[in-house]
Amino acid sequence: MSLQKTLERCLDKDTNDELDQKEKISVDMIINKFQTYVKTMPKYQKPKLHKDDRLFYCCLIVGWDTEKPQIKFKFPASVKIPNRIEDLCYPEAASGPLDISDNAQCYSLVITNDKGERTFGYCRRVIPEGSTKCIPLAYCILSKYRAPRFYKKILMELESRHGIPDKLRDELISEFYYNKFPRPGESIKINLTNIIGNLNAHKTRTSRQDSDNLEPIDLDLTSFVHVNASGYGTLNKVKKTSNYENVTVIDSDDSDDRNCSSAPSVIVENNGKTELILTLHHDTRYEEADLKPLHQLPPDILLKIFASLLLERKVILISCVISKLSCCVDALQSILYPFSWPHTFIPILPQCLWDVVESPTPVICGILSVSVVNDHKIEHGIVVDLDEGNILSEEGDENSILSSCMKKAWNQGLALANTVPPENYVHSVYLSDAYIKVFIASLKHYKNHISGGSFEKESFIRNAKTKGIRRFLKWFTETTMFISFIDSVLSNPDSFKLFDKKIEMYGSDESRFLLEPQYVGGIVVMSIDFQRMRRADVNCQVTRSDKGPSS
Repeated sequence: MSLQKTLERCLDKDTNDELDQKEKISVDMIINKFQTYVKTMPKYQKPKLHKDDRLFYCCLIVGWDTEKPQIKFKFPASVKIPNRIEDLCYPEAASGPLDISDNAQCYSLVITNDKGERTFGYCRRVIPEGSTKCIPLAYCILSKYRAPRFYKKILMELESRHGIPDKLRDELISEFYYNKFPRPGESIKINLTNIIGNLNAHKTRTSRQDSDNLEPIDLDLTSFVHVNASGYGTLNKVKKTSNYENVTVIDSDDSDDRNCSSAPSVIVENNGKTELILTLHHDTRYEEADLKPLHQLPPDILLKIFASLLLERKVILISCVISKLSCCVDALQSILYPFSWPHTFIPILPQCLWDVVESPTPVICGILSVSVVNDHKIEHGIVVDLDEGNILSEEGDENSILSSCMKKAWNQGLALANTVPPENYVHSVYLSDAYIKVFIASLKHYKNHISGGSFEKESFIRNAKTKGIRRFLKWFTETTMFISFIDSVLSNPDSFKLFDKKIEMYGSDESRFLLEPQYVGGIVVMSIDFQRMRRADVNCQVTRSDKGPSS
């Protein structure tokens, strides 16, 4: 059957209960966009498994010398690093002076090679003790794993000890480097015994050289975490009566970290041995991104962004705040779960690479200036100003992509999230589930159409619940995201255990009744049975088999 007839049949009479007449787009326009998509899409290739399960590929210290960045240190010393990686560590430099505020302290980057393989970079600039300003010196960890919050903990440990002797610094980084990336809910242990002892001896020798009258320094663990006005890293001593002589809990002033259900980072002293323990959250979605900054946008804009992502169009976010921009762009990958964005992804695009936005292929990127809209022609996508909370450019058909029942599922999810204080970890879980509910509404029957090691796409589309969902699936099943998802399921039926668990929770007729929010005096009230079910879900430790790096 020709593409023309297929689309006409797909859209025929679809205005009954799914599409408003004003939102309906002409068949010719859709065909033109679809043909453009097919011509520009790279051919799908199965992702390669990562053989190296080390915690990270390398660690860099990148400084700024006069007018350009320079790599001052790398570990391992012989490691081959991506070309001009130092330029990506200071993405704002090409368009103006360096941002020295604490808003520029934490951010991420992504490097994609010619085979489509991604390396995730996590950066943290140094803030001297007692200051709120960054100095032009950044720690950067490159890894095959996507877990920004987990690597933030590591970077906090490294940055807080900045200035210790090079030998001890190298030993500390080595302790991290030779650990394996933990499974969800598991921890890594870093032996600090030698580092603390040697640093104590070093400080003692230095003090004696300065003055013979000074007594040797009795080094306390609290000296290893600096406290600054931006609120990173404080130490609280907690005495234990059993198991350990002393446990030092590292608190973060990140409210979402304080309310999470995972174990905090701790320093344990026992029988003369001192260890730092870092734990990966049992729900890896928590480690992947913080969704709250993105959800400061109006709901109608969020829905348009989400719809554009599902058709693999360009999505460009703009903000003058580096950390906010990086966080929001990173969140776009997380809201796609169980799918993964397979195309170009750049958290912060330097001005020298702005031409990327004119490429005919899909891209997700963040840009630090709204002038990109004036200087470049951006087609086949949406451009959103995060600081102003408005859309600068769009296709105009975004409201027609999702069916009404998919939108309803999303709105119910947001309503549930709004019943929980934003600083509570559960709020983030509910935000994530709002997007999962959209996929459940449209895809919950996907395993019913896997037979004999193959996926029956036509019957899958035909058996969708409504005409609007069938229309959506006609397009969505052609995307690289969906093809990759099905390929993973065929290779391993348990690839997406968390998603399958959510289908069981939200996909039944009974759950739909439980999920209907009731408004009492303008306040959203959820079913008591559902509240119990959600508490059980949040407290359970889910181990996802798709725990490897997101692509």
